[in-house]
Amino acid sequence: MNEILIISSIWMVVGALVMYWVDKRAYNEGLMDAIVMHNRGQLTYAVYENEKGERMIEMKVHSNEA
Repeated sequence: MNEILIISSIWMVVGALVMYWVDKRAYNEGLMDAIVMHNRGQLTYAVYENEKGERMIEMKVHSNEA
């Protein structure tokens, strides 16, 4: 019974590490895409305050069709 708990714990840790790595990589790739789109003029944004006074960002993605 103890072996099952140990193996399950190891798999949970491995799964958590894989999820962390995948999420970090996806975030970095998304950030790079946003920077490139902004430089090309495809991504525009505006900062405003909502009803509660919290700062919000509204982003718009434009197609690159001529």
